[in-house]
Amino acid sequence: MQIDYYTKYGCTLCDEGLSILRGFAEIDVRIVDVEEDIEKYHDYLLRIPVISYDNGDKELAWPFNYEDIRRILLSAEV
Repeated sequence: MQIDYYTKYGCTLCDEGLSILRGFAEIDVRIVDVEEDIEKYHDYLLRIPVISYDNGDKELAWPFNYEDIRRILLSAEV
C-alpha cells in the first residue's frame, strides 16, 4: 500500500508517526515535506503529521497509533 506522509523537518510528532509507519513492511511511505510546497504548507502545517491514502481520498491526522494503521491496511484488503 502506498501512502503520502505529510511532515516537516524538526517535527517530533512527525518522527513518532513515521516510526509507527515503518513498523509495517507492506506500506510504501512517500514523504511530503509541507515546507517545500506553499499550497501544502497552508493545507497541512497545523495538522501534521497527516497520512493520505486510498489515492488521496482519505486522510488520517495525528494522533494515530499502530492499531489505526492496522485498520487502514485491513480496510484496503477488503
